[in-house]
Parts: sequence; C-alpha cells; structure tokens
Amino acid sequence: MRSEQRQNETRDQEVPGDAWWAGLGPVGGVVLLLTGLGVLLWIFLDLPGARGPHLSYEAAKIVAIGAVVAGTTLLARRRKDRDAAED
Repeated sequence: MRSEQRQNETRDQEVPGDAWWAGLGPVGGVVLLLTGLGVLLWIFLDLPGARGPHLSYEAAKIVAIGAVVAGTTLLARRRKDRDAAED
C-alpha cells in the first residue's frame, strides 16, 4: 500500500519541462483533434492560405497529439473510476 501511495504522489507532481499539451485533459485533446482535422480539410479543399510547404505535416501532428491526449486521459479516468469501485 505504501509503494502505491508513493507512486500516486509522484504521478501527480508536475515535471519541469513537460510538453505544452501535458495538462490539457480530454476536452483539450478533442479540441486539438478537431482543429487538426479542420486544417486538413482546409488543405484538402485548397482554400486560400493552404499553400504552406509543411502545413499538412503540422496539421497531422496536431491530430495525433489530440488523439493521444484525449485517449490517455479518458483511459486514465476510466481506470481510476474502476479502481475506486473495486475498493
């Protein structure tokens, strides 16, 4: 039990140098996901301003980060709820 408590304490502490998206949560992840998909749609429809050389790469990175952030936070929340129900 003691090691589990220590593990939870270290998990909740902020680590200096965390990525900018580390604390967004599920809503922030979904917003990033939708923003990236919107930019990709903008590029696909060839609307004005969609001529940046690396724009599609950057939009794909935003989609990937949003999917990871939303997925991991939702899974962590689900696991936390399941662990609380078992106790």
